[in-house]
Amino acid sequence: MFNKHKKRLHGTIGEDIAKIINDSTPLGIVEAFRTLYTNIQYLSIADKCKKIAVTSAVAGEGKSYICANLSITLAQSNTKNKILVIDADMRRPRLAALLKNYIKEGNTEVGLTEYLAGIVDTPNILRTTLDNLFVLSSGSNAPNPTSFIISEKFDQVIKLFESEYDYIIFDTPPVNIVSDALILSKKINGFVISTKADYSNIHDLNEVVSKISSVGGTVYGIVLSNVDLKNVQKGYSSYIY
Repeated sequence: MFNKHKKRLHGTIGEDIAKIINDSTPLGIVEAFRTLYTNIQYLSIADKCKKIAVTSAVAGEGKSYICANLSITLAQSNTKNKILVIDADMRRPRLAALLKNYIKEGNTEVGLTEYLAGIVDTPNILRTTLDNLFVLSSGSNAPNPTSFIISEKFDQVIKLFESEYDYIIFDTPPVNIVSDALILSKKINGFVISTKADYSNIHDLNEVVSKISSVGGTVYGIVLSNVDLKNVQKGYSSYIY
């Protein structure tokens, strides 16, 4: 189901990069992501490596923005943890571009797609300016991402990553558009759903929650971004904006 929105789905890459946490990010935004980090840190997950996917109902709800900033916050808040963030949206990858100012070096055009297709022998893990944060870009747009996600090779590489990292954060396509995230649900611990004020609607949100539940997936929480703080009572705001 597609939403018919008058607003742009995304800002320009430059506009969206400016929203990624940096030294000039307002404290309120930083604290909101720290709250999200704290909530995730205390999730009841038995696995040594916590595997969490960030998704949305439809395009334009800020999932890549939430995924990038959550990963940065995880790395900054506990430097003993190794964080791997994977752009598993092999249809419309955006994560590596948003993390441009954090990625030290390496070719972001070679990533998950190239490894799963057998073009490269090892995953092209990119280092960042944070010693404990690593990025695996999507790479090229995949012709059939679903076949990659259900492949044995995908399962094997995730098991390899589990032995090396404390958190794996996946950026996944919108659930109400394609099935990729639902297929991934069997390989992860649960989902964080991204929504956007004055953009998302409750019907789409109900649908994505229902679809995740129908495949036995777990929804850990819902993040609301783009909130107009003028309309939020002071002292009671826990939104990402």
